[in-house]
Amino acid sequence: MADYIVISDWANHRIKKHLALDLSYVSKIGGTSSGSGIDEFSYPENVTNDGTNLYITDGGNARIVKRLASDLSYVSQIGSLGSGNDQFDLPRGIVFNGIHLYICDVLNTRIVKRLASDLSYVSQIGSVGSGNDQFSNPSGITTDGTYLYICDTGNDRIVKRLASDLSYVSQIGSAGVGNDQFNIPFGITIDGTYLYICDTGNNRIVKRLVSNLSYVSQIGSAGAGDDQFNNPIDIAVGSFYLYITDQSNHRIVKRLASDLSYVSQTGSFGVLDDEFSSPVGISYLADLVPPDPPSIVSAVAGIRKNTISWSL
Repeated sequence: MADYIVISDWANHRIKKHLALDLSYVSKIGGTSSGSGIDEFSYPENVTNDGTNLYITDGGNARIVKRLASDLSYVSQIGSLGSGNDQFDLPRGIVFNGIHLYICDVLNTRIVKRLASDLSYVSQIGSVGSGNDQFSNPSGITTDGTYLYICDTGNDRIVKRLASDLSYVSQIGSAGVGNDQFNIPFGITIDGTYLYICDTGNNRIVKRLVSNLSYVSQIGSAGAGDDQFNNPIDIAVGSFYLYITDQSNHRIVKRLASDLSYVSQTGSFGVLDDEFSSPVGISYLADLVPPDPPSIVSAVAGIRKNTISWSL
């Protein structure tokens, strides 16, 4: 039995599977150049899973791709460039809640809800702005089965919404470095009790209570040391650990969820199996198929993003 992490190796245009235990390489799909074929990607942004399938936001191809988690083989896809119900403009964050997928359609400034089974459209919310039903480059998303928690990146805030109808509930954040502030938050995940947020522009990981979004703790500063980051983009949680894509350090960092302490890391810049070029999205893949929602969320929730140049 083994658990895995699945990583979107953004600038290498590939999806990689590593062991969660020691972060060692297992397999990959895609090439080191951009493409639009069924086994190709163009700047894949993020990945989530349902225990059997992977769901990938293939940003440069403006599509959602479904693949088998076991061998990374192709299943299906949806999407083209545009603003219609079956179109996207830089899809990024994605999360699965047991039945549906929720997608951050960044440049269309909306959150899109789709059926995971056939990728068909259900509903959406959002327009450009800072109001309760508006966003600015929404990039990261996670769920506890009842609520969605969204990194509204350009508005430097975390927004809580109902998963059922996408309606607004609450929010926290403004631009800055304080405990209740963010600077381009990109990635977010949940373990049922806590949210873990990649506060990308502040080069830190922030832990907050799910119940009221209140601050708990944080770790990080700018750099390449064990407790430092250079554009942490996405984060996943599983079996007591956090897994972080430290994008501009071209590495994956493993930390304890309890106190955010350092455990291990893998990666350097390159195209080899243990190398990355701007890793972005990450998802935790449990060995066994998780139970029905909402308990599935602690096993598989986790999502998302791009580089600090999120306007691409």
